[in-house]
Amino acid sequence: MKKTGRPVLKIPRSPLENVTEVLAVLGILAHVLILVYYWPALPDVIPTHFGISGEADGWGSKNNLFGLLGASVFIYVMMTVLNFFPHIFNYPVEITEKNARAQYANARLLMNIMKVEIAYLFAYIEWGTVQVALGHASGLDNRIMIALLIVLLASPLYFIWRMRGTG
Repeated sequence: MKKTGRPVLKIPRSPLENVTEVLAVLGILAHVLILVYYWPALPDVIPTHFGISGEADGWGSKNNLFGLLGASVFIYVMMTVLNFFPHIFNYPVEITEKNARAQYANARLLMNIMKVEIAYLFAYIEWGTVQVALGHASGLDNRIMIALLIVLLASPLYFIWRMRGTG
């Protein structure tokens, strides 16, 4: 079936995809454990937004932490579902019968790696929020946030470079 004019292939998961899947689930599990462990100690009002300096500049209910966890789980689930349909992704090269398998595998691995990165980014933001709320920190560590954001931006660039090499 070719709805997009591209081959629709069933590609088994690679060992690296399996590892990234486990790492993403562990990131979400860490997020849940942070929430469960610290919940009783949290004040009713916690930081809900951090400025560019890493300092808290918005405050609200501790229930907002459930929204952060929900967003992390939602992104994970959506990216997992999308990974079943790599033929509908956007690619920087033309997808042909000859290159489809390599391109789809590359794109799926990118999605899996980004799931890991996003899961740990959200877990770090929650952990940092909790630390500020409990008075153990004055804000999010800019060095960690910058490193996480660089990794999140570098991953797609690397995989686009790989796609062009197998196009």
